Amino acid sequence: MVLIILMTNNRILNEPMIKNKKSLTSHGCRKAREICAQIIEHALEAVDPYRATLDALCLTDDILVVDGRPYDLSKIDNIYVVGAGKATFRQALALDELLNERITRGLVAVKYGQKEDLIHIRVMEAAHPVPDSNSFKASTEIMAVAEKAGPNDLVFCLMSGGCSSTCVSPVHGISAEDKITLNHLMVHCGAQVTEIMSVRRHLSRIKGGRLAEIIAPAACITLTVSDAIGDPLEWNTDWTHPDSSTFEESVDILKKYDLWDKIPAGVRQYFSSFSQEKETPKSFPNYNIQYLMTVKTETLWRAAVEKAQALGLDARLMSTLIKGESREVGRVLTCLAKETLLSGNPAQPPCALISIGETGVRVSGKPKGRGGANQELACGACLDLEPDDPIVIAAIDTDGTDGPTDLAGAMVDGSTLIRAKEKGIDFYRTLMEHDSSFLLESTEDAIITGHTGSNVNDMMICVILPPEK
Repeated sequence: MVLIILMTNNRILNEPMIKNKKSLTSHGCRKAREICAQIIEHALEAVDPYRATLDALCLTDDILVVDGRPYDLSKIDNIYVVGAGKATFRQALALDELLNERITRGLVAVKYGQKEDLIHIRVMEAAHPVPDSNSFKASTEIMAVAEKAGPNDLVFCLMSGGCSSTCVSPVHGISAEDKITLNHLMVHCGAQVTEIMSVRRHLSRIKGGRLAEIIAPAACITLTVSDAIGDPLEWNTDWTHPDSSTFEESVDILKKYDLWDKIPAGVRQYFSSFSQEKETPKSFPNYNIQYLMTVKTETLWRAAVEKAQALGLDARLMSTLIKGESREVGRVLTCLAKETLLSGNPAQPPCALISIGETGVRVSGKPKGRGGANQELACGACLDLEPDDPIVIAAIDTDGTDGPTDLAGAMVDGSTLIRAKEKGIDFYRTLMEHDSSFLLESTEDAIITGHTGSNVNDMMICVILPPEK
């Protein structure tokens, strides 16, 4: 017997996106679970940055066309590639294959576990969501590459979610330890992602458009994969886009979440006095920068809706703006699903309610376990589901690693609480201790994909089937 494994673009053909799909669909409301798994897999395939990057770029002889804009590479002295984030490797892979030896030098920083070797672009790994020493090394080297760019050069800047952690360069006077402590406080305080980014920008030498100042006067093409609610270009092209947030707003955010007295003394001192050089750039009137969002949130939800419809469901997009405390958002989604079952509003079962966004977990004190926003959301959804409800609710981080865990998210139904109880687990208490990974692994409801190579907004899916007679 001969087994042939075909590889394409660093992926094995026909390999399921959800690694534990068989286990995940073997219990509970099995039919709804199978449908939900198919929707998730189809949507994740649709947001592959590699394919999206190649679709946006076309090279014919010396003419590179990027989203309809031509660049004559015969007039370019050097091409540099810099970038960071959880979707950056797939972007870099596309550029490496398309431009190959035309690339003079390149470096991208990705999350641990994502690194694979490229021929013309160096790949570094660093920590997420809280930076480590590699995060600081990556920023130093990325800025060194950007500084080499001259007026006849072209710089590709690749960005996606996770760049704020995998590439960190604090302003002078702020230590690496201070920046790490601040990041840790902010990711656990319940702040929205844009609020966290606003503070980070004003403590960085690379964020908030400051890398654009280093790249200039070279031409810059910023390719991004959206992971921000509403697909705002600014938040997704943080290094090379003018900053609309202000120094004063950063101070307000720290006080809003009761962090002012908890942050390191050096950070508090820095934010205690304003000077113009501390403010981020607000415009780039003379810079040659092209921005292109190759993967949008819309790509994700449209693929999910199309797959649900193909499976015979009435599919509805509920919102692309979901945010709030993860656990409570999960309970709200359950209420919507049960209303659908009760009254047929907003859709008649069999149906799928699809939402996109990014929730947060506010942790008081030190958490006693592991978890992530999507896992906590799914656990919250369980609290109001009955064993015979023909409802399945899934929440997934599209990069495949929810929070600081190796789980992508979870898929739950009314049987989840029963399985936890059978194992002697106090579900509610464990959830309040933010040990959602333990809960979901115990009930076999965790979703495992591994690194997907993409990173758009989180996705929540409610599959509701007609009640059994």
